[in-house]
Amino acid sequence: MKSLKKIAAVVATLALTVGMTANCFAASWQSYFGVNEAWFEGAEGKLSSQSATGWTADMKTIGWGGCWGAQVKQSVKVKKGEEYTIKYTLSSSKCDKWVFVKIADKKENFAYGKWVKIKKGKSVSVNETFKATADSDTLTFGIGGEFGDRKGIDKDATKRYSYASGGAASLNDGDPTYSTTVKCTGFSFEGKSAASTETNSTDTNTNTNTNTTGSTGTTNNNTTSTTVATGDFSPMACGAAAILAGVALVVFARKREA
Repeated sequence: MKSLKKIAAVVATLALTVGMTANCFAASWQSYFGVNEAWFEGAEGKLSSQSATGWTADMKTIGWGGCWGAQVKQSVKVKKGEEYTIKYTLSSSKCDKWVFVKIADKKENFAYGKWVKIKKGKSVSVNETFKATADSDTLTFGIGGEFGDRKGIDKDATKRYSYASGGAASLNDGDPTYSTTVKCTGFSFEGKSAASTETNSTDTNTNTNTNTTGSTGTTNNNTTSTTVATGDFSPMACGAAAILAGVALVVFARKREA
């Protein structure tokens, strides 16, 4: 019986560790920098920090392969016809920068798309409620060098350029050799409850607050939201919590033996 209790404690510890660590990694951002993957039109850089509410991307060069030359993404669950609120603040340290924010699936069915223009040394805050136009599973920030010339090359170019108020010609990041640090802070992504969904809105209806230089936008306090964004635990912290839980189980088993 003593051996069985010890084995049970170990199994429980392993189960907790695996489960909690899986949840932690699910909360992380994924990144891609073209030059790092031998695509030399893309950006060269790295994701130097991240949390559930943002990330920091340091780029030595922004590249000329379009916004997808550098990407930061996270898995989300979006259902067509439902309303969501997305919030984030973006900044660029050394150059003016266009960033494209997309929620879509692998077939490039867009639920949401938005171009954000950031001035050097400034920040832009977005607080936007939108009605999803498709089922989607990935939210991506495109931060590579964009020059509006990827039509016929990138699968989604025509669609993403349609979100630019001035068209593709208005998108120009200046020089592909520019270096900069792009930061995202204050990120959250929430699905509105069915009770607060407006039934008379169209599929493309959005309610947007976009502010420059540190403003956070206005939150609609009349709606009830459920958080879609993932948790704020690092894998190390989760692993530590699982180990502590396992220790507690072993101690409990020993007390039972006594």
